[in-house]
Amino acid sequence: MACIYKCHFIHFLLAKYNRKVDTIKKYLNACDTSGVDIVVMDLSKWFKKAVRDVLGDPLIIADRLHFMRQVYWALDEVRRDVQGDLDKKSRIQMKRRKKLLWKSHYALDEEQREKVERLLQIDPRLREAYQLKNRMERWFRESDKETAAKNLDQCLKVLKASKIEGFKRVYRTFMNWRQEIIQAFMYPFNNGYIEGVNNTIKVIKRNSYGIKSFERMRDKILWNQEIKKVMGS
Repeated sequence: MACIYKCHFIHFLLAKYNRKVDTIKKYLNACDTSGVDIVVMDLSKWFKKAVRDVLGDPLIIADRLHFMRQVYWALDEVRRDVQGDLDKKSRIQMKRRKKLLWKSHYALDEEQREKVERLLQIDPRLREAYQLKNRMERWFRESDKETAAKNLDQCLKVLKASKIEGFKRVYRTFMNWRQEIIQAFMYPFNNGYIEGVNNTIKVIKRNSYGIKSFERMRDKILWNQEIKKVMGS
């Protein structure tokens, strides 16, 4: 577990700099990466290349949040396109209800399902995109290490056949990262904790209306984490 957390910390710090391969490799070489054999990452090809160049051939796991949000981004791209073709009143209504399209269809109540259906009746592109999102969600929620690969391949065939460009990009991304995505079902590791820390940092920065001193920002972040430990104990 220490190796996993070490890689999480490395991933978090890289956000402060950039994702150029040389920058990442320089940073990794400056860290103690001895014993690291599993790395959880987002879908950055530069990060993957740098990790492999420096660490050799570690097991790479695609973070669940980062590969599934590609699906939701594709859905929202279609929603925005459809929304742009509507009159002002309908545009406002769709924008206000966009979260219903993102919400898991497992969690919708009867009234919400009816609202979603009214939205889908507006344009067949939106209905297709929503159906593709739901299919990918079913794969994600209902698959395990025994069925993830087979179920994903079935989904990819459907995505490939779609004429929606956003979902064609999802298809290409999932094909390029297929093995790393399947690994997410094989091992119980993800970047959930560090994404939570990242979000906390963004909130601190926003509430401070910007902080000029990096050292002051660092102190505020570390102090916040210490408070959480005390409150959680």
